[in-house]
Amino acid sequence: MSNLPTTFLTHSQRVCRLYKALFALARREEWPNRLNYRQRMVEYRARFDANKNIQDLMKAKRLLIAGEEELKKAMYWHTENFNFPESPSGIAEGRYPTPDDSALDAWHPLEKAQYPTYFATREKRKKAYMEWYLKRYGIPDPPMM
Repeated sequence: MSNLPTTFLTHSQRVCRLYKALFALARREEWPNRLNYRQRMVEYRARFDANKNIQDLMKAKRLLIAGEEELKKAMYWHTENFNFPESPSGIAEGRYPTPDDSALDAWHPLEKAQYPTYFATREKRKKAYMEWYLKRYGIPDPPMM
């Protein structure tokens, strides 16, 4: 519940948050090129300084809303193709493949003896699956060579 706002933000607080968010956005977009980053920061500062002495509150609110919309559009461009790493088409999808269940058949009998109930249940399930498979599909034909 700590992420729910408990008070209203004042106009100056919203302006400060917009200012900081625009600087963070410029840092992300222009990160390796320091000169472009500084140029964007100077442009943002000039835009804010040009509008800092506006006395008409309605005009100031419209400017603030327009700035927040501009930030939202710029942020959307960065997040529209975002994938979590292990999700489908993420960069880590299938990095750690799960081993096939048939790998347990290759275990040594002494290793299987350490988990007797698991392997007893597994053998029952394998037998039930083979019965179901043969009942449903029949005996497969031998491969032709």
